[in-house]
Amino acid sequence: MKLDVLCKGIVEMHMGAENIPDICHITHDSRKVEAGSLFVAIEGAVFDGNQFISHACQLGAVAVLTASPERVPCGLPILSCKEPRTAMALLSRKLYGFPDRELEVIGVTGTNGKTTTAFILDKLLSVKGLAGRIGTLSNYTGVSEELSIRATPESSEVYQLLREMVTQNCVYAAMEISSHALMMHRVWGLTLRYAVFTNLTHDHLDYHKSMDAYFKAKKRIFELLAPKGIALINSDDPYCRMIQLKDQKMITFGMDQHADLRFDVLELTGGGSRAEFFMGDERQECWIPLIGKHNLYNFAAAALVARLEGISWFDIAKRGCSLKPAPGRMESLTLGQPFDVAIDFAHSPDALENVLKSCRTITDGHVHVVFGAGGNRDNEKRPLMGIAAARNADYLYVTSDNPRMENPSTIIDEVTSQIQEECRVGKCRTNSDRKEAIRDAFNRAKKGDLILIAGKGHESMQEINGVLYPFNDRDVASQIIIDGGLNGPF
Repeated sequence: MKLDVLCKGIVEMHMGAENIPDICHITHDSRKVEAGSLFVAIEGAVFDGNQFISHACQLGAVAVLTASPERVPCGLPILSCKEPRTAMALLSRKLYGFPDRELEVIGVTGTNGKTTTAFILDKLLSVKGLAGRIGTLSNYTGVSEELSIRATPESSEVYQLLREMVTQNCVYAAMEISSHALMMHRVWGLTLRYAVFTNLTHDHLDYHKSMDAYFKAKKRIFELLAPKGIALINSDDPYCRMIQLKDQKMITFGMDQHADLRFDVLELTGGGSRAEFFMGDERQECWIPLIGKHNLYNFAAAALVARLEGISWFDIAKRGCSLKPAPGRMESLTLGQPFDVAIDFAHSPDALENVLKSCRTITDGHVHVVFGAGGNRDNEKRPLMGIAAARNADYLYVTSDNPRMENPSTIIDEVTSQIQEECRVGKCRTNSDRKEAIRDAFNRAKKGDLILIAGKGHESMQEINGVLYPFNDRDVASQIIIDGGLNGPF
């Protein structure tokens, strides 16, 4: 698309060259620039994109979007505006042909449950049409699937992914929408058919500063709803109950007797969960091979979307019983060891408490938990995580979880600072070496116990002093078991 056509009605163009170039690609990452790219220079908290303009030009950028046009060193057309992120989103949406208009896009936000809900939506909606997915673990466009680095990519990638979904004949797109994405305009201009709000609990206050600000950021998802779009709200969550919408239809799900889609828990086991769902005169029992009551909430949200899309309860239940856990979400590890091992991404106080309560319901033995808290992130949640673990587990192994630039021992001290009264002698052990903490739990566990390794889930790296070291909880735990053998330390 010609640059002047692309810019019309969005951003002012200053010609630094004689010819108006064709734009075939938009990116804010100079490493991803290709011939025909529009490079967007974003002044971020860590990097200033204006420093990479020359590099982008060398790689084939044919125009630059920036808030500081005087810093463009090469003779290219310049697009200037105060908010390059919002302009990038609108330009990307236009360049890729408004793909959200050709898809039924379901946005999922909330502190916990986004990833699993998006995975379930992918499976349930495929009854009616191919569903793409954008999220924490990977981005799936209907044919290809690539690992992702964050829940919600930058806007240029979001719209490019949505266009690929349209090309691959997807009908739906299920995408995680984080509070950071809403605040940083990564989904600016996006039109949603459904907006799902799963819950809101303590997390990310290093960025949002207060729960009120965090809540306001999350609520921005409803600004993306199409005129006939529908908001789906967890009626059991205190913050969700505070949501009031004037212009959009709101439908609730939960265990509350007044929820539009209500469910009663029938069974919680180590193999899965069973519940009965009620919606108007409809009634359906469903079994899902996902552990814990929190996963029934995730399933309820996805099932509500499916039902609103005309998918029968029979098909919902049929697809539900063949679900698989998303990687690193209450993922069990069975290699012949005499105790159970589960790996989960829980890294907030509420998520850790919910997962531990689920562990308690599926084992008659002791519950052990290996966990830590991330460095250079919300430190207010650290003691709360310690309290949640102490109240719901028999044995704690507090260790490192991406300490980043902080001293791991300092983080561990903050996690354990308020649990003295909760912990009897020997209940809590500390070790900044995560592998050794896992090994310690395995050495201590008895037959019939359950060990939860929490915090990293699917992650494949451990960040220490700015360096990324290979570390995947599942791989490390597997190797410890294999090295130990059934006649080893067990």
